Amino acid sequence: MRQVLELIYFAACLLMFAGTSFGKSDLKDRMKERLPEVLAAKKAGTVGEGSDGRVHVRPSAGDVEVKLAKAENADRSTYFIETAKADKEISPSDIAKLFARGMWAKGSKGHWYRSSKGSWSQK
Repeated sequence: MRQVLELIYFAACLLMFAGTSFGKSDLKDRMKERLPEVLAAKKAGTVGEGSDGRVHVRPSAGDVEVKLAKAENADRSTYFIETAKADKEISPSDIAKLFARGMWAKGSKGHWYRSSKGSWSQK
């Protein structure tokens, strides 16, 4: 059952970024609009994905990346909460972890990932 839920939420994450209507449209629109900036920052190595489903700034990040990460994380938190409300069997933190796994799987070579203990690794 757990594996089925993981696949469903991973698919939901993919659909959200593919432009399929999921959740509130303003949330989806903001995240979709911000996506090129997030991807550029990942490519530059100034931000990375965390095992908690959030964007984390790297030591080389500047004020622009900090602001970008804060905005993205606010919307991701809302997404995790709204998704958990739709399915009472899984918590927002579990959804965030599933989201993180999906982002790791979709990530490009060279992108950075932060573990739950704070250590960084590159794909």
